[in-house]
Amino acid sequence: MSLKPKYYIIIAVISIFFVACSKMDSTYIDFTKKGSITYVGSADSVKVHSGKNRMKLSWKIIDPTATKAVIYWNNKSDSLSVPITISNESDLVDVWLTDMAEGSYSFDIYLFDKNNNKSIIVNAIGQVYGNNYIESLLSRPVKRAIYEKDTVQITWGTADVTVIGTEVKYTDRQNVKHVLNIPVDSITTKLAQFNFTQNETFEYRTLYVPDSLSIDTFYTVAKTIKATGPPVEYNRSTWTNGTEDYDIPTGRTPKNTLDGNNSTVWHMDKTHGYPHTASFDMGAINYVTGLFYVQRTPLDGAAKLVEIQISTDNVTWESLGGFTMENSGTKQYLEFFEPRNFRYFKMIFKSDYKNGLFTAIAEIGAYKR
Repeated sequence: MSLKPKYYIIIAVISIFFVACSKMDSTYIDFTKKGSITYVGSADSVKVHSGKNRMKLSWKIIDPTATKAVIYWNNKSDSLSVPITISNESDLVDVWLTDMAEGSYSFDIYLFDKNNNKSIIVNAIGQVYGNNYIESLLSRPVKRAIYEKDTVQITWGTADVTVIGTEVKYTDRQNVKHVLNIPVDSITTKLAQFNFTQNETFEYRTLYVPDSLSIDTFYTVAKTIKATGPPVEYNRSTWTNGTEDYDIPTGRTPKNTLDGNNSTVWHMDKTHGYPHTASFDMGAINYVTGLFYVQRTPLDGAAKLVEIQISTDNVTWESLGGFTMENSGTKQYLEFFEPRNFRYFKMIFKSDYKNGLFTAIAEIGAYKR
């Protein structure tokens, strides 16, 4: 009985399969007859820590047979071989690279065992910082530094995103030197018992960390700042005021805020609510760093929020923004963000501490530092 053609085809395919397998085994045996290839476990979780003319490479050892690491950089023109010693307490390896030129680096890391078998390459990239980086750093800006009542209050500007703080040095009235570390989120800093009569200055520098893995802190060149002295009030005897808003039945106009008498007040118009406006003409363009005021006493719904507008010609007006007044019966100073030159000014009152519709003010004036 003869086989059908389809069975001839199946037998032929099976024969070809066994012949092919035989050839593959022969090839594999020829390839491995000199011995199998042994790889050492490579460096794991490699981190590159930046620094000033130095850096640190760190990684985990996952293969306890590793006895040596070889690190290449600068297209393998530079290299370092370091022994690996693993303790029972840690499987971390730290390698320090010193006297490094400023710039970016790409590292190739191999691990070797005692038989000189090596791992698969691991690449890591990092940065070394130096004088070029330091010279590019900007000190955190000081908006103002005002001396008053034995204290200098510093108002800080916005810091760079890599700033971590500011260091301030000054000498107090007892000739004691102070070094303050100011957090980056601080907006104001007070230098208590400041020795203004002997030395009007303080010194500061800004601290930078270029990235989260940096091993070094960088400092700007120290800057010396002269504190601004006590306020010098302008004479108000020739000033005039507007009469657009006051309590008509009692006749308490804004003129009462110019007489130097805290017992007389400007009372706002009782016929309507906020805003209430008092306007003043100083008679000449003055260099002004802020306005002062005295609340009516005893305190009863003291003025709270006020907008200040200024002008040189009584036609074009510029708003300096809103200011919050203190709920205090003593003389207070509203410092501008920066000094301004003007002749006319308006104080537009928008609220009080009693949430009422109006209030009263005893004194208003201007000053320079």
